[in-house]
Amino acid sequence: MRGWGSLALAVLLAAIVVTLVVKNGDPVTVNLLITEWPTKVWGAMVASAVVGAGAAVLLLVWPITRAKMQTRRQAKRIAELEQEVHGLRTLPIARDAAGAASEPKA
Repeated sequence: MRGWGSLALAVLLAAIVVTLVVKNGDPVTVNLLITEWPTKVWGAMVASAVVGAGAAVLLLVWPITRAKMQTRRQAKRIAELEQEVHGLRTLPIARDAAGAASEPKA
């Protein structure tokens, strides 16, 4: 079912892009800071979407990487603590060991 949903979303996105290209074919000149870029309206729209997506990716790379590193450190610490708890569970209880040693042998 998940594959069909992805396919439907891809078809919908393709239809939107085709509609965008067909309805926005007028030529425009985009004035950048140091140059001018003659293009069609849909080209400028797609270029701005790509630049915006690229900027979003660049801004999100560091927080995502930091979160993954923190998760890795915490998983390692959890494994160490679980190993320590397991070691403590297998130790004899000190009172039982001391009580057995101090009891007179018959």
